Amino acid sequence: MPNSGQVPLDRSTHFWRVADVLATEVGGEMVIMNVEKGVYFGLDPIGTDIWKRLEESITVAALAGALVQVYDADIACIERDVLALLTRMVEQGLVEVG
Repeated sequence: MPNSGQVPLDRSTHFWRVADVLATEVGGEMVIMNVEKGVYFGLDPIGTDIWKRLEESITVAALAGALVQVYDADIACIERDVLALLTRMVEQGLVEVG
């Protein structure tokens, strides 16, 4: 369900995958489809890593903390980029918030 402005999206927001979307990994990149909405979404290898970590509810802060251990970037930059990606995914009905 899209956020519709009901839940403020920030570093403490919990995100998780929508259960009924189709997703498959092709060559290290994830292809996700919300059949109900007719939405197709492609993720690069880092986005694919993020998608895999959304199997269970996780905050942006916790997700960024895990990603900073793997990727060479500043945690503030990672948090900003992760929040931007997840916001787009919420808008497309691929990720839920709470």
